[in-house]
Amino acid sequence: MHVPHDDGLSIPDPTGETAGTNRFHDSALAGRGPELLVLDRFLTRAGRAGDVLVLSGDLGVGRTALVRATVGAARRAGFTVVEIRGHEAEADVRGAGLAQVLAQLGGATVQPADSGQGDGFASRIVAAAQGPEAAGLTLLDALTAAFDGSRPLLLALDDAQWFDTGSIDALLFAVRRMADRPVGLLMSTRSDDRRAFTDRFPLLMIGPLDAAASEQLLHERERYLPPPLSKRVLAETGGYPAGIVGVVDELKRAGIPAAYLLAPRLPLGEALQRRIASSLAGVSGQARAFMLLAAEARTDRVDILVKAAEVSGADSAGPAAAEATGLIDVSGTRLRFRHPLLRSALHWTSSFDERKRANVALAELLTDDPYRRALHIAAVSSAPDETTASALEDGVAADLPEAAAVLELAADLSPAAGERARRLVKAAQAAAVRGHVRGMRRLVGHLTATPVPPSLVAAATALEARVAYNNDGTPGLAATLLLRSAAADSHDWPPPFVPVACSMAPALCVPAAGGALRPRLEELLRQPGRADDADLLSALSWVDPVAYGPRARALLDRAVAEARTGAPPADVARAMALVVMTTGLDDPVATDLMGSQVLRPLVAQGHFGTAITVLMHLQIAHVNLGDRAAVEHDAEVGGYWARSSEDDRALMAFRSGVAQARAWRGDEKGHDTFTDEILAYALPRRLQMLAARTRWSRGLMSLTHGRPEEAFEELSLLSRTDGDAWDPIVSGWALGDLVAAAVASGRGDEVRAGVERVERVGRHTGSALLQHLVARSYAMLSDGDAAERHFTAALAPAGAPMRYERARTHLAFGEWLRRQRRVLEARSHLQQAHDSFCALGADAWAQRAASELLAAGEAPASGHPAWAERFNLTPREAEVARLAAAGLTNQRIGWQLGLTHRTVASHLSRVFLKVGVQSRRQLPSVLRP
Repeated sequence: MHVPHDDGLSIPDPTGETAGTNRFHDSALAGRGPELLVLDRFLTRAGRAGDVLVLSGDLGVGRTALVRATVGAARRAGFTVVEIRGHEAEADVRGAGLAQVLAQLGGATVQPADSGQGDGFASRIVAAAQGPEAAGLTLLDALTAAFDGSRPLLLALDDAQWFDTGSIDALLFAVRRMADRPVGLLMSTRSDDRRAFTDRFPLLMIGPLDAAASEQLLHERERYLPPPLSKRVLAETGGYPAGIVGVVDELKRAGIPAAYLLAPRLPLGEALQRRIASSLAGVSGQARAFMLLAAEARTDRVDILVKAAEVSGADSAGPAAAEATGLIDVSGTRLRFRHPLLRSALHWTSSFDERKRANVALAELLTDDPYRRALHIAAVSSAPDETTASALEDGVAADLPEAAAVLELAADLSPAAGERARRLVKAAQAAAVRGHVRGMRRLVGHLTATPVPPSLVAAATALEARVAYNNDGTPGLAATLLLRSAAADSHDWPPPFVPVACSMAPALCVPAAGGALRPRLEELLRQPGRADDADLLSALSWVDPVAYGPRARALLDRAVAEARTGAPPADVARAMALVVMTTGLDDPVATDLMGSQVLRPLVAQGHFGTAITVLMHLQIAHVNLGDRAAVEHDAEVGGYWARSSEDDRALMAFRSGVAQARAWRGDEKGHDTFTDEILAYALPRRLQMLAARTRWSRGLMSLTHGRPEEAFEELSLLSRTDGDAWDPIVSGWALGDLVAAAVASGRGDEVRAGVERVERVGRHTGSALLQHLVARSYAMLSDGDAAERHFTAALAPAGAPMRYERARTHLAFGEWLRRQRRVLEARSHLQQAHDSFCALGADAWAQRAASELLAAGEAPASGHPAWAERFNLTPREAEVARLAAAGLTNQRIGWQLGLTHRTVASHLSRVFLKVGVQSRRQLPSVLRP
């Protein structure tokens, strides 16, 4: 019997029994829970006294995946499994299917029936062709020999529609004779297989996936397709898993080329298209011509399709002949393909001439829709056509994934060179914001070979600069091109790339290009109506935060107030410029708020090229806020986008954020190699901000592990204008680490000028982050009341974010208070530091805070080790012994525990006496639980 299911599937449940254990609990088949439950019950029955189950469904609906899942589950359950698959080439060879079963049961390698087998194969064919009963007896003997009774047997026959009827009858004959034994037969066949066996046994109808399962499968296959393109994939594949997988894999393989996006149907991949198109074998030319017309059309209205058929000069009998094939269904006024993937197969397996006739006919009828008419004409046109080009440009929606492809097509059809250049610029800009780097490179290449009108020189040159900057590793060329763009006489300047370039590599705009770029920016800012231009102020806040920080801060504060209302940004391009500005003003809280808001619409529109830039700024904010989980998530998502976009610079920027997070934790394994790779990319390209961030992470790692001299040498490169990693922005973020390293290595006087510079910048930009770091730095460089005053200022207000930096300040303040013998006050700060470091996973810093708590009379939560009790070690001696046994030098132990190296040596001498050893090398073997 068949049990109806709420998704429209017909699911058999002959006994109503349930399996004791679901063997498919680890299956990854999206949306197939009901079917897997039925298959689990089938295996339960087959393992007891035998059973037969037939799976039926269309090509591409997922029958094979279910058969494979069942085979895997059966093997895990202890079945002996014999897998057989029908072959189309053998469908008319009597006994070929049974010969394959006999070969499998005999352990032989199966070959196609027409491959020139030896006598053994021929003899099996002869035996199988003797008739169902004789062949069945032959098979019964083979099954009996294969079945020893100790393990149940499963025969899994996929694509049974290609098994000849005689072989099917013989197989069923043999299985029925073994009905009292645990032998199961699972057959998968196409829904158009009308042979009698599909009615005699329980039938599991396999239908398309529902919407939720289809979307899940698509996202498992490709997480970051633009949402409009994802919707198109889901609409065209109709819930057929093979279609979803085929389209997504083909798009990924080919890099989403224009030909795919502009086609009326997305490609399924050559193999699947060929299999789907095989259903057209024997279809008349007139029927196929009408079906191709329906496949090319962006409508399913029968009256329009019939008129188009008349316009194309096709046989008037075409519609009736097409319906007679059973491949389409005309219900009232609408036409429907019975198999949703047939439209794609028709398009991609038809010739250009066939598609041309269909598209020309469809275009003739679309006089009221210039854009769709233009798409049909352009699909088969090669001559210049301004009317069609204009209709394409005017009609394409900005948020469509194919916008760049449509604009490129419009440019190709443009008769006038100026119009061609203008449309190429628009197409390249559309490709850039979508992260279609290969397309952008190609389009910019076309631009360099096209006469560009003066009004487009700035935009075209800026696109060249973007290609050079992002992908060619030549920021010097990028700076030159940016200057040339600035010098162009164009009211559209600056392009949005300018603030991005200033933010990702300030050296492009300050030392290399500042002599000419800054005056141009300032000139534009003085023009009427541009005083609050977000692009201009964003770029200038990076070039000179002291001079332009206050104006940029006023603009940003208004934008933040609007963002806190929760309203989405009205102008995404302006919002992105403001996100860049938040980083230049060292305001990670504003970056987190505004960046998250602008990222959503960018992703929704598929603008992943722009989204990468926003996410890079978000990751920097998450670094400064101490949000390790967010930093690593940003790197995962952004790294995927960067690899898809072939944007190595962005990929390295995301990795730099990961390097910083590892330095917080003190995860030193492989860190030098990891950061060496980033520096090897950044230094030859003069990407100084990337180099600075990477050196910051290396310096922090050295500081974390008690190597302050090494940390100082690394971090001081960030503020040396003659160094390879000079960056005024990053040097501000790393100020606290530089000062800590300087104080620990006795070089505090060398960093005072740097602290004053950062203080001046923070005062003009209103940066809470810089104000915090400056206050802590002054505290560590001061004594007495001045130190306490600065520590107190750094920790106000209490609810400020920046968890990692605040934890470092609590630790430094606690250490200072303990040295002042104010242990009760010290404990509070040290405990807050310890708790924060533990929450952040910063184990080395948490250990240092725990050691300071111990010195302040607060016992560590972990208690006293057993070996310390055995040797009567004090808590401080136990800490020193543990670190010495781990291989740390006296200096590094002193850094971890806040002691001088002389004090460490004194403690270690007492440890040696108590445990009875003469050197630290002997400690690991002695200090055991």
